Amino acid sequence: MAQAEYVQAPVSLKTPWGEKVTPENAWREYPRPQMVRDQWTNLNGLWEFAVTRGENTPDMPQAWKPDAIGETVATGEILVPFPIESSLSGVGRRFEPKEMLWYRRSFDADMKPGERLLLHFEQVDFRTHVLVNGVEAGVPHEGGQVPFTFDVTDKVKTGANELVVAVWDPTHAMFGARGKQHPGPFAIWYTRNSGIMGTVWTEKVPATHLGNYEISTDFDRGTVSIRLDCVGDQRHAEGEVEILKDGQRIAVGAVDSWDKPVTLKLPSPVAAWSPESPSLYDFVATVRDARANTSDRVKGYFAMRKVEVKKDPKGVLRIYFNNEMRFIVGTLDQGWWPDGLLVPPSDEAIKFDILSLKKLGFDMMRKHIKVEPRRYYHLCDKLGMLVLQDMPSGGKDDQVDSLERYGLYRKELEDVVNHLVNVPCIFGWVPYNEGWGEPGEFLVHSSLMWVKRRDPSRLVDGPSGAHDWEGGEIWGKRGRLTAHKPAGVEEAADLVDKHDYSYRPRPFAVNDRRASFLGEYGIGDVFVKGHIWSKPYPEGKPSTDIKRKETELLGLFGHIRSLARKGIVGSVYTQTADVEDEVNGLITYDRKVMKYDVEKIAAANEAIREGARLGMMPSETVELLLKLDASPAAWRYTMSDPGADWVNPSFDDSAWKVSAGGFGSKRIALDVNKEAKVSTLWDTKNLWLRRTFTIDKTAKETLDVIFDIFHDDDVEVYLNGVRILSVSGWNRRWEEIAVTPKEFFAAARPGKNTLAVKATQYAGEQYIDMGLRLEVRK
Repeated sequence: MAQAEYVQAPVSLKTPWGEKVTPENAWREYPRPQMVRDQWTNLNGLWEFAVTRGENTPDMPQAWKPDAIGETVATGEILVPFPIESSLSGVGRRFEPKEMLWYRRSFDADMKPGERLLLHFEQVDFRTHVLVNGVEAGVPHEGGQVPFTFDVTDKVKTGANELVVAVWDPTHAMFGARGKQHPGPFAIWYTRNSGIMGTVWTEKVPATHLGNYEISTDFDRGTVSIRLDCVGDQRHAEGEVEILKDGQRIAVGAVDSWDKPVTLKLPSPVAAWSPESPSLYDFVATVRDARANTSDRVKGYFAMRKVEVKKDPKGVLRIYFNNEMRFIVGTLDQGWWPDGLLVPPSDEAIKFDILSLKKLGFDMMRKHIKVEPRRYYHLCDKLGMLVLQDMPSGGKDDQVDSLERYGLYRKELEDVVNHLVNVPCIFGWVPYNEGWGEPGEFLVHSSLMWVKRRDPSRLVDGPSGAHDWEGGEIWGKRGRLTAHKPAGVEEAADLVDKHDYSYRPRPFAVNDRRASFLGEYGIGDVFVKGHIWSKPYPEGKPSTDIKRKETELLGLFGHIRSLARKGIVGSVYTQTADVEDEVNGLITYDRKVMKYDVEKIAAANEAIREGARLGMMPSETVELLLKLDASPAAWRYTMSDPGADWVNPSFDDSAWKVSAGGFGSKRIALDVNKEAKVSTLWDTKNLWLRRTFTIDKTAKETLDVIFDIFHDDDVEVYLNGVRILSVSGWNRRWEEIAVTPKEFFAAARPGKNTLAVKATQYAGEQYIDMGLRLEVRK
């Protein structure tokens, strides 16, 4: 069908790549990069479609079969592989749980004697019924996360063949994994996706061929083991694995037994894979059938890398990657697109997200509640981006804790792990997120333990962000990991993971059982006018002030640096890009505006890594200012506007009053926190404070700069006239807020220094006091 006949459905936002999608260029790339054959046919493009009413009457549309039972409610053409709800499908229609979605097209099948024809679907949601020339291709497939295949050799004929696909997708009306799809999208729940959502393709193989393979590597020994899954006549089949690096053969081995891997030693030194150097090894697997005189040749790749949690020289559990301590700096990446929804518009669109994060200094995406197309992981492998892979959540009518779906959940979890087990960039699994679908202690532990045993080469995070049965019920209990775990069973997770969206997150305490991980954090909404999905633009509100938010974000990253020094092992910022009504991304939903200064964010992320490295060094504390300083003249203060120069060291504050530390309202200690000691009553909107201190340390000696602050509401802190800290809102408790040594000593001087503080109150109780200390090398 000609390109002019395809028109994208209306949508409020489009990406630069979505604008260029046509039936001729829609996902033409080979869809399975780790197992490549030459003989394949791409079936993407315009297909006929129809929607019939009644999920219990799966009969063909009346237009295709005049005596059909089901009522046809929509017909036309749809661009595969985009979901029917998306703009890029050319339809943009809401699909209902009590409807059937039908697809039809023809394809050629000119087969040679002895060849088999495989029909592949990369992703379809949810139940897929496939007919070839009116005959079932196989048992209908249920699920929406992993690829599936039918051998249709016996159903095809020479020349044109009819392919019909019928899809039922109940979303919330079924127990299957659906991720964040919702029939009535709002807040963190997004537009549902239905039907074919990945490349449809065929390939020709000999009767005896490679069905699959599994790779395991031993980084320290420099070996790779590849087990080949031979389909067909194994008795007369031979297998061989050839390893290549930069096009040159470096190792080769033959299959001794089909149930055992081929293990090969790689030449030293091993080329390690990392985000900084994503080195890959190629391999060619060949299956030969001597009796039939056929050969199946498949190309793939793998990487040599190692990830584990172990204690650093100070006895703190940290992540080690390729035997070196590594702090993981990532984003929550949900993989949604305004024009393709769950299906990326193109390879180039995926590359943009990956490379944008790398430019910003991130080395990981937490692939949140979604399984991506295989090409997505391939590009992460090639470009060097770590992936922490979530299991998509599910449930019936939002009853996500129901025991009824546990069996299906476990099957889908197994499918996802098996599907992605060979992907080098994936370093860890997240079986549960924020309590969604957690059925209780025993079953949660069983899930985590299965993942750890199935794939000991990766970390298990979990559960992420809520009910941590592995550590007892620790949610909300001051972040302390208890000694409790299910009796008589092994530890099943490597990370203890907290989600904290406060201005200064407080992860679970560093402990001896599992490494502490900050699985989600962020600063809230940041609107960019003209790049919003559907929320009204908040004219004049602070959330539109990107520069102000950037200052908050850099301060937040400084706090993460301090946490990294103390021993947390990674952090996940929410999020890569806006998604529908969520506008807290680093990039707008249409990928047209980067909200923040790239160089500043990259430098802040590098400072976080530096903090983790410095955390392994011995240190000591130098107190510069005491919190709740009892000295009668600890602070000079005024409640009247002192003018513009009050932050400068030369400002004359001799007329200001003096007080010990602690300024607040009468009832702050009774109604908010008894630790809020009040030396001076503060009941005005603003309060200005000043004091001096001396420094005899340098930036090179200093590992961390920490303010101990109790603030209610906003506070701005200036050092020698330079603003070094700005905190919005209130914390209702004493809290450590870190500033990087680079920022601090850019303003600090040897000897005498002046600290100036402005506190602002908006409503309720009010309070301000602070201390200041340095962590320095011993």
